[in-house]
Amino acid sequence: MNTKKCISALSIAMYFCWLTLSLSSCSDILDKNPTDAISDATFWTDENDAKLALVGCYRFQTGWSHDSFDTPQGLLYLDFAGGNGTEKENFTTLMASSNTVATNGNIRWFWGNAYVQIAKYNTFLDNIDKCKMDETKKKQWTSEVKCLRAYFFYNLAFYFKDVPMPLTTLNVDEANTIKQTSQADVYSQVESDLKTAIEVLPEKYSGSDFGRITKGAALTMLGRVYLARNDYQDAATAFKQVMDLGIYSIDNSNGANSYEKLFQIGGENSSEMIFSIMGIKDKFTNSRYQYLYPEALGGWHQFAPYNELVKAYFCTDGKSIETSSVYNENDPYANRDPRLYATVFLPPLGTYPGTKFAGVTYNCFAGANTADSYNKFTLFNGYCPKKGADPSVTNNLGSTYTYTPIMRYAEVLLSYLEALNESSPSSVTQEILDRTINQIRSRVMLPAIKKEDVATQDLLRQAVRKERRAELALEGLRYFDVLRWGTAEQELNHTFTGVKLSNDPAASNYRGSGSSASPVDKDMYYQFENRTWSKNNRYWPIPQNDMNINKNLIQNEGYN
Repeated sequence: MNTKKCISALSIAMYFCWLTLSLSSCSDILDKNPTDAISDATFWTDENDAKLALVGCYRFQTGWSHDSFDTPQGLLYLDFAGGNGTEKENFTTLMASSNTVATNGNIRWFWGNAYVQIAKYNTFLDNIDKCKMDETKKKQWTSEVKCLRAYFFYNLAFYFKDVPMPLTTLNVDEANTIKQTSQADVYSQVESDLKTAIEVLPEKYSGSDFGRITKGAALTMLGRVYLARNDYQDAATAFKQVMDLGIYSIDNSNGANSYEKLFQIGGENSSEMIFSIMGIKDKFTNSRYQYLYPEALGGWHQFAPYNELVKAYFCTDGKSIETSSVYNENDPYANRDPRLYATVFLPPLGTYPGTKFAGVTYNCFAGANTADSYNKFTLFNGYCPKKGADPSVTNNLGSTYTYTPIMRYAEVLLSYLEALNESSPSSVTQEILDRTINQIRSRVMLPAIKKEDVATQDLLRQAVRKERRAELALEGLRYFDVLRWGTAEQELNHTFTGVKLSNDPAASNYRGSGSSASPVDKDMYYQFENRTWSKNNRYWPIPQNDMNINKNLIQNEGYN
């Protein structure tokens, strides 16, 4: 591989990305070729150049780029914005509440990083035809890049509504005057690009090509777009096509630990993974562990899952905590869904799996201001994310190889079942249940759902929604779900809670006394954050900085 060419290709792509978002008016630089690097005029010549540029297209945001639809912390922000948790600097709450404003820096990160990626893809698409290479391969690579672009376009349209949709590289003046395209038209463009790609993409890659966009990834993306616009019949068709490929399966390769292992190092090779963002070994670009890990394990404990998520997990008999005979309010973390123990660090208040990790007992009750103390920070609550944590990783958290799952087969199965139930509820048979939701429950040893238990469309709808929350927690889909279901207003307007506390001074989880006592609800769970959400929060505001530059942009309703 010609390293100089590789670096130059990436530089060209990022150069144009910068131009797209630049606030500079110095457009004359567009007329000058770089003097110290290969330019557009000299780079795009052959298949090797095209391949190097394609590699650059798979370079996603990493490290401290923070919020994006393709970073582990960005996906956690989306998940927690949907009511699964909070973040100790209040980012997730301010992104999705009555306090959300157009100057919110995190929202601008999502917006800006998406357009950085889109500009890179447009640079590739504008230039690939200059390369002398096999036409079949050129068509395939073009389809891959259009799929990558589609991923960011549909996310922008879903969360911001009407957005600019540049399909070619823009100069500064064009970028600063571009108008918004309607959400419907963005979805239509995405649908068209994905359908075209599906016809030419391979079912799988191997060797050095592993990790690239496949037919299954494009179909899953298409299914998400259909869910976003409540087109359930087409969604069911798309997800069924993924299932019929016959190359994905629920991963049970590690027995009782299969679910937890799926998100640890090596999980990207699972039969369940459809598309993942790959990490880079030994580069300080992978902030996932740094953000995730408790302080006691060297991390920042940046996120705090809500007790409302913890309560949503089933008991070992497959029932909710409200209906299960094995649930004990005095020992609330015992006899629970194994996915809870794989997803959340829980306080050591009883006998249940997972209280010790990498030889360290997670303890949020060691005393005020100690590592991981439930009240050390305003938005600490005693819980800490665990999903994705790997016991082999105990140091160099920021430079340890990791990966970020974007699409996996469990999502496809649940999405297919949901779409089929919404479009043709009479078509849902016991066989369908066994092929979808029951495969997922079987992996974590939960009883199968019987057709008679979900005899009505609404009963099955609620079962699917509960299963999605438990199965897909911390994977960035929760806010997507509550928005498209229209349940955000109900889910995000109340006081959220943390770990269970006690009035007993001798108890390790003693809440304190008098004015210093931690507030609790009627069940003794720590009350620490009140959230409000209104209907105008359905869409994020167009970032104010971009509104100031581009006078053609129209702000979403409800934002100044």
